[in-house]
Amino acid sequence: MLIELINADKMTRQKPLILIVDDEEGFLEVFSIKLNASGFEVVAARNGKEGIGQAEKLLPDLILMDIHMPGGTGTDAALFLKQNPKTKDLKIAFLTNMKDPWPAVNGDKKKLTQALGMEDFLEKTDDLETLVMKIKEILVRKTA
Repeated sequence: MLIELINADKMTRQKPLILIVDDEEGFLEVFSIKLNASGFEVVAARNGKEGIGQAEKLLPDLILMDIHMPGGTGTDAALFLKQNPKTKDLKIAFLTNMKDPWPAVNGDKKKLTQALGMEDFLEKTDDLETLVMKIKEILVRKTA
């Protein structure tokens, strides 16, 4: 029943749908509870492949993508979604606890993130209120 409600057309959703793609079970659980309490519907995927499948099926309002996960990077999954005609317009933000996920680039993470066609680069923190505020900002932001 829940999947049927989530699968409803984006225009008829009562709450924004957030897809979190992350392999850290503890973070998924805590952050999902926080997002639900903040007025979002949340679906979790535990790796990039599962995240791609959920994104194609549900067309969420925002995907929060971890960068390093087993079975392929979040960067690869995000780029695949941006090249897929069905999912190319979805908003994707990287959400990671890595301070420097792309050491070879040696540059501004937010600029690189936007150059890749993503919305933002968010660092995992214990300050979940700040993360929720940033997510709300991303959701109302117009896509370039």
